[in-house]
Amino acid sequence: MIRNSIRNKLIIFLLAATIIPISTSIVITYYFTKQSVSSETVLSNSNLIYQGKTNMLNYLKVIEQNSLSVYNDTNLYNIIENGDTDYLSNNEIVRGLQTIANSVKEIKQTYLYMRKSDRAFMIAQGNPHRNEGPGPKYQPDMGAAELKMEPTHPSHDYKSGSLFYIPPTTVITMHRKIFNAVTQENLGSLSIDFDIDVIRSICEQLYTQGQEELYILDNDGKVVYGGNPQEWGHTLQGDWVGHLLSAPATAGSFEWKSEQFAGIHIYDRMRTPYMEWTIVKRIPYNHLYKSARDLTKINTLIFIMFMVVVISATLYISFRFTSPIKNLLGYIGKIQSGNMQVDIRVTSNDEIGILARRFRLMMQTINNLIESEYKLDIANKTNQLKALQAQINPHFLYNALQSIGTLALQHQVPKIYSLISSLAKMMRYSMNTNETLVPLKQEIDHLQSYLELQLQRFENELDVTIHVSRQTLDILIPKMILQPLVENYFKHGFDPRERKGKLRIAGSLTESGGLELVVEDNGKGIDPDRLLRLQKLVSLPPGEIGESSQSIGIINVHLRLQLYFQGATMKLESCDPTGVRVTLVIPAEG
Repeated sequence: MIRNSIRNKLIIFLLAATIIPISTSIVITYYFTKQSVSSETVLSNSNLIYQGKTNMLNYLKVIEQNSLSVYNDTNLYNIIENGDTDYLSNNEIVRGLQTIANSVKEIKQTYLYMRKSDRAFMIAQGNPHRNEGPGPKYQPDMGAAELKMEPTHPSHDYKSGSLFYIPPTTVITMHRKIFNAVTQENLGSLSIDFDIDVIRSICEQLYTQGQEELYILDNDGKVVYGGNPQEWGHTLQGDWVGHLLSAPATAGSFEWKSEQFAGIHIYDRMRTPYMEWTIVKRIPYNHLYKSARDLTKINTLIFIMFMVVVISATLYISFRFTSPIKNLLGYIGKIQSGNMQVDIRVTSNDEIGILARRFRLMMQTINNLIESEYKLDIANKTNQLKALQAQINPHFLYNALQSIGTLALQHQVPKIYSLISSLAKMMRYSMNTNETLVPLKQEIDHLQSYLELQLQRFENELDVTIHVSRQTLDILIPKMILQPLVENYFKHGFDPRERKGKLRIAGSLTESGGLELVVEDNGKGIDPDRLLRLQKLVSLPPGEIGESSQSIGIINVHLRLQLYFQGATMKLESCDPTGVRVTLVIPAEG
């Protein structure tokens, strides 16, 4: 059924030709968009996390520098070193700890343990607390480290035995051992509790809450910061955590798929001598590829609407295509019987209608061939007559100029004779259409005739210099390539009211044996934008240069150079301070 039905073949072909490309385009667009979104997300989020890491490190640097105040405060350091226990020493200790606590507004508590006197002091919420009894004092477990960062945890009283209840808050603690600078004796320790608010405010700018997750983990997997405050200070569970902490790279990304989470992880490590934290951002696929899915849904909706139109149009076209076939077969039968004047009536605009109209046009063309050939023969004879007349008129003008020149000599006016002779030479040179390539000497002679007329016109307002090497005079060049360049100077650059005109024409051999011709003037020059356009035009091959109503002479010279000499070049450049230099280079014949 399908093989014998043009209509069914047409329907199937049109639907397949529409559905397959569009469906393929939607699928390719979806996967390409996913890949592009993934790469862009990794790049932008890596930069964002790096900026957040830098801000946090700068903030922690302030806390670290603040912990060094015990060395900068001479009185406090001497008390710690000597183990003083008098009343003034106690006041000095409280003053020093309050200075540290007030230097950064996020600091909640400062705790100082002095080993020599076995005493501990703490400043909490601006109030001093002391532990001077024989009982145990709090000493941070730091091992061999001089400085240690304790992850997020609830604050405590450092065994100070405070009389007032201090509600615990979530803090991060920086512990610093205090050493004798000379003997390296351990003198005690300083602990600074600071609020997590600054770190939290920085982190909240790095991710979209409710759609993405962000964690700061220490080297043991404990949560320094996370979207859920209940996780702070606890070890985060999950196989992806071990994979993250074991990754050798300082920064990077990896994809992870599990029942609980499927998405991409972007991380950056914060490494200092006293800590190693990792910032990791988790972006689920359903959020990452949301824009790609939305785009695919829109494309699919458009595709469905488009398919409704395509199916309707396909059915309409298929029926309209098959109905005129019988009518066309009837017309063809009449033509086969010898009726060449049959009137083929066409009402449709489909392919069959176009075929019928083309067939009718073919019949009309055959009937008009004899008449067209007759008219063409008459037109050819008319053109030959006009060409002969056009050839007679220039010869008549040349002969008339010779007669006028002779008359000028008879009346003893040699200057007029010289000018008329120059004009006659120009006309003879331009009328000779048998030569397309001429020796350089003939082109220079023609140019000198042209310049003689211009010098007569402008007298002392123009200096012309022609310097052509003798070795170049016999080199063949395209006819009429120098005069259009010189004529451009008089049309567009020469203005005797501004300065005396100077024109230089030079010809020499290049190192490779080619010919270099230079036409240089001191005229107005060419506007930089227009010069740039001309430079682009003369750098193009002839086939890529379109028609232009400007700079016809320059383009004509360039095209004729390219026509006769492969590898010939034209160079346009401005002169200093004014003017234009045109350089033509014709390569040596191989």
